[in-house]
Amino acid sequence: MLYLAEIQKQSKGFMSGVETRLKLIACQRNDQSWGVVGNELIAAEEANDFGDGALIVVNLGTNRQVQGKIELASPKIIAILKNFSRLVEKNQEQEQEISQWKESLAIQSEELSRRQIEMEARLEQVEQMEEEFKQFEQQKAEIAQAQAETESIRADFEAKSAELEGAWAQLRGQQNSLDERLKQANILDHHQADELKQQLKIIASANEAVSTLRNQLKQAESAVALQKQTMQSHWDKLTHNLAEIEIKRQELYSMTTELSAKKAQLQSWQEAIAKGEQQLEIEQKSLEVKQELIQFLNLQSESHHKMFEILSGSSTDAESTAKIDLEKLENIPLPNLETVVESLKKDLEKVARFVNDQEEELGWQCKAVEELEAKMSQVNDFERLTLEQELADEKEAKKMLDQTLVGQRRSLKERHQVLLQHSRVLKRRQGIVDFDFESAIQDIDLTPIKQSLEQQQQELQQQQQQLNSEVNQSKLNIQELIAKLEQERTQTSQLEQEIAQLQDKWHELNLQTVATQSQIDFYQHQLQPLQDNLDQINHQVTEMEKLLIDSEASSSGIAISKIEQIVNELAT
Repeated sequence: MLYLAEIQKQSKGFMSGVETRLKLIACQRNDQSWGVVGNELIAAEEANDFGDGALIVVNLGTNRQVQGKIELASPKIIAILKNFSRLVEKNQEQEQEISQWKESLAIQSEELSRRQIEMEARLEQVEQMEEEFKQFEQQKAEIAQAQAETESIRADFEAKSAELEGAWAQLRGQQNSLDERLKQANILDHHQADELKQQLKIIASANEAVSTLRNQLKQAESAVALQKQTMQSHWDKLTHNLAEIEIKRQELYSMTTELSAKKAQLQSWQEAIAKGEQQLEIEQKSLEVKQELIQFLNLQSESHHKMFEILSGSSTDAESTAKIDLEKLENIPLPNLETVVESLKKDLEKVARFVNDQEEELGWQCKAVEELEAKMSQVNDFERLTLEQELADEKEAKKMLDQTLVGQRRSLKERHQVLLQHSRVLKRRQGIVDFDFESAIQDIDLTPIKQSLEQQQQELQQQQQQLNSEVNQSKLNIQELIAKLEQERTQTSQLEQEIAQLQDKWHELNLQTVATQSQIDFYQHQLQPLQDNLDQINHQVTEMEKLLIDSEASSSGIAISKIEQIVNELAT
């Protein structure tokens, strides 16, 4: 099973050297997740090459024996951090998608509410049109009834006219007969006079029927006139609607044009805001990275300064001396002491080579960070986001490597001090006077480490100055971007309110236009047939009125009166 462990080294005693143990921190489960384990310590001589405090990854068997090669944990930890960062980014993307879905559902809900309101308004219009249709049907029925009454009056008129014509024909025949009789005799008997009067009464009753027919015809004319007024009001309304709908269509076209222009402007502003927010996010992320890098550089500078002091011998050796029992060194046999010194010398050489390799790797890591920082200043904003993530990973790797080196450098110095103490005691017991104690370990050259630390310290100072300048500039850029975004958001919000109000007006005007068009279609479909029927009835009534006028012009009443007068004179 794979474990994350910390190297812990402890001196076994005066003659036994250093014991290396592993403090188990976490283990990898079967599902690739990691779990914390208890403070378990196991011996592992295989980890002697690693410095005290280093984090390593080791594969342990069931009997807690090391299996395979021990590796530094920094690459593994960096990979885990990268995966965690990707999971966090994926989670943020999913949260953004959920937020977008919520906004989409809210917009759809508003659209459904608006459509429901439109449907209710159209339903009211349909109900109103149904009511108007019922009124038209009622008027149509009234016109049909008036037409039927007119036909009935016309039939009665024709019947009465025929009857009147017959009476006139009979009257003319009797008049002719009377004239012949008058030529033969100047007097009528009572029987003939009564019969003639009876015929005259029949003719008079026919004239009364014509008078009744005229009254009915006047009523029909009144009904037709009333229907004409009603129809004219509908025609006037149709004309008004035709003029009104043209105005509304022009207003709709104007509103549509204005709405399209405002939406285009809104989209442009929203894109500008999105771009500004992206730029602000980039600047803020860059500022955070730079601030973290400054903190890291400060810590690294302090660490380098302390390590340089340690390697330069500026710190006291009291602590290292306190860990060594000088009395025991004086009492052990000289050959054994020589063996211990030689063993310590080889161990120090091995650790020094390992630290030099780590320092070289740290130097390459610093160069990689510098190259990425230089590259970031030459790319666009979108590529810069990718490079910032890569830069953060490289800095994290650099930080982990530097933290690992802190313990290794300390361990190297401690081993160096222990070797110095043992060498001093050995020289003294051998009777060798050596004023330069460090000359006895000339094979161990710490100069490359010191030079590397000095070079890194200079580079750190330059980076700190440059980063401080960039941080100040980033803060100014962020303030300007925030102010600009606030102004753009305010303008966008005002424009959105204007668009919403204009859309409400557009929908209201569109509903009015649809309602007016529906009324126009209904009138154009229904009015003309009704008008044709009404014109036909009016024409028939006019023709009947002319016939009545012609009938009255014949002066049948005067003729009957004269005949009655003549008959009365002849009967006396």
